[in-house]
Amino acid sequence: MKADSPRTLARSWLSSLRARLVLLTLALLVPALIAAGSAVYAGYLNDRTGVEKHLQETSRALSLVVDRQFGQAEALLWALSTSSQLRVKDYLAFDARARAAIRIPGTWVVVEDERGQVVNTLLPPGNALPVLSSRDHWKGAAEGTVRISNLFTGLVAKRPAVGVDTLITTADGSRLFVSVVTRADTMSQILIDQSLPQDWIGAILDRNGTVVARNKDSDRFVGHPATPENVRRVQAGVSQGVWEGISLDGVPTVVALSRSPSSGWSTIVAVPQAEITGPAGRTALYLAATGAMLLASGTLIAWRVGRSIAAPIERLALDAEALGRGAPLVARRSGVAEVDRVAGTLSSASAELRKREAALRASEERLRATQENAPVAIAEIGSDGRFLSVNEARCRLTGHTKDELIGQHFAHVTTEGSLDEDLALFAKHVSGELDAYTTESEFKLKDGRRGWARVTSTAIRNDHGTFRYAVRVVEDITERRAAERRQKLMINELNHRVKNTLAVVQSIAAQSFKGELDPKMALRAFQGRLLALSEAHNLLTLENWEAAPLERIVENALRPFAGGNRFETEGPMVRVGPKAAVALALAFHELCTNASKYGALSTEEGRVRIAWFLEGELRDVLHLRWEEIGGPEVQAPTRSGFGSRLIGRKLAAEFEGAVELRFPVSGAVCEITAPLAIIESR
Repeated sequence: MKADSPRTLARSWLSSLRARLVLLTLALLVPALIAAGSAVYAGYLNDRTGVEKHLQETSRALSLVVDRQFGQAEALLWALSTSSQLRVKDYLAFDARARAAIRIPGTWVVVEDERGQVVNTLLPPGNALPVLSSRDHWKGAAEGTVRISNLFTGLVAKRPAVGVDTLITTADGSRLFVSVVTRADTMSQILIDQSLPQDWIGAILDRNGTVVARNKDSDRFVGHPATPENVRRVQAGVSQGVWEGISLDGVPTVVALSRSPSSGWSTIVAVPQAEITGPAGRTALYLAATGAMLLASGTLIAWRVGRSIAAPIERLALDAEALGRGAPLVARRSGVAEVDRVAGTLSSASAELRKREAALRASEERLRATQENAPVAIAEIGSDGRFLSVNEARCRLTGHTKDELIGQHFAHVTTEGSLDEDLALFAKHVSGELDAYTTESEFKLKDGRRGWARVTSTAIRNDHGTFRYAVRVVEDITERRAAERRQKLMINELNHRVKNTLAVVQSIAAQSFKGELDPKMALRAFQGRLLALSEAHNLLTLENWEAAPLERIVENALRPFAGGNRFETEGPMVRVGPKAAVALALAFHELCTNASKYGALSTEEGRVRIAWFLEGELRDVLHLRWEEIGGPEVQAPTRSGFGSRLIGRKLAAEFEGAVELRFPVSGAVCEITAPLAIIESR
């Protein structure tokens, strides 16, 4: 039976009685509701345009009033700054004139010289005036021009204020800063005098976008920045405009801004959006409620009329869903012949499907039990390389759950070095070139550890030879590979250390018996050097040949000489690598031997001080100093012996640093400077 196309099904649904009734209801009501909504929206736009125009006009008028206020202050400033009393610094006479000239409420006059205030009409005459700690507010002021400041806190008034100021030059050539200062709260009177509507918000901002005056909550917001959007517009120099925003109270508003070209200050007038949208919103709400009632009642009537016809078809859809779930179906008569025929067919198909599913389920359960109880990891892989199924052993192998593995590519935990071969062999699997293969690969566990696995993959194909999936059996060989690696490392390390030790012994022997030394003395020197080498090896063995404390290396090297009681050692904790430890032990042995023969250890009063410390900005350079004190006067050797060559050449090359061996009269001094990273790693 040929299935209907989606277009056919849609056309069939639209042709039903219930659908046609619903569509008819919508066709009658929706256009009328749209027309009513358009009319409401047009009225809203008209009202908003009028409000925005009014806002802009009010903002401009408010800006003019602010300019007029500043104009009065500027006139007073010009009159006072040209005063002859001020030019000759007759501050008492100027103070009296200034007090008499002030007519603006909340205004006073301040005059400053380079040391501090000399006139302040806010204080009674004769009061002590503040001394200036800074003249930063003079910056930008110029003689012959008037500057309007931003909002600041008065030095004496301790309240927000604004100033109109200028600079003048007195008769003796010094400069005075003259300012007419007005309290910020007097600016608020400007807003009160405008009689703005009760819900409207008016504000005056300085050039920084700081609130100077506000008709609502002025105590809360004066002296604080305006909203970030308005601050950006003010600082960007926007001259005027209208836009939507959020007030400092958190109220959505429509805002109009005007900027004064003379002062650079801005005035803002805002009205809550609710005041504009309220009437239109109430009308729209009424319209929506009415339309919803009409639509609901019409749709309900259409639905109830069509339900008697649609109910048998809906029951048939439920039977189809039950068939998909595998539930048994019983054909029920509905009174509609076509529906009854389909219901009978679905019931017969349900019985046949349930019989087949039971047989398939039994087979799958046997196979699943076999896989789940297998001691090795087993997985089924699709042609795209993704897991189709995994057993518990496979989950334990990498620490993942089944849900985490299903759908993942089998290579998601395989390291790059092992991946190419496995992917190439699997591609041959899928193409039919290879039925089975075995490979070993390194993988990553979920917790970050790594392991090794032996993978045997077998392709499962259909009767035509086409690849269906692959069965991969994975054996964990991590312990075997680790044992092999440890054995190889141990052999290599042993071989390397034996070679190094023999090379050192050979070098010591060659140098000890070189020249014309008495054989007994040469043998004694050779034995002493071997003992120092042995002590260094013993210490490194205790530290697992990783690194040894420098303090222990020094103690072991000094112990054979005067029991170490004539040595002073000092330095921080530093760990020295194996090669560096051996080299230092031999060097200390040579220094001690030389001191015992010719230096500080040859007399009872002599002693040796050994100190080391870290230097450099990152404390990444080791500086070690050997200094002999209180011994006999010494002379620099005329020839270079084994000890001098060991210290001067081998240490410098070994540590990639600098080694300096000196012989002042007071005793031998040896200084070693090397990168700490080299000392610790070698």
